[in-house]
Amino acid sequence: MSEREAEDWLIRYLVVMVVAATALLMLIYGLVFAPSMALTAGAVVALAAVTAVIVLDLRSWRTA
Repeated sequence: MSEREAEDWLIRYLVVMVVAATALLMLIYGLVFAPSMALTAGAVVALAAVTAVIVLDLRSWRTA
């Protein structure tokens, strides 16, 4: 892995971790503190998107 690829990977996963943490907080808030179906659905969609990005990256990394 070149230095540029390592930087790209780091930036990508920092963004993924921020989105995942925000989605988890939204999910907890939407389920516990202020029951909101829209907020909970948004959090679930965000978590599904993060999961899809991670799975696709792991598959491409395995086949490389």
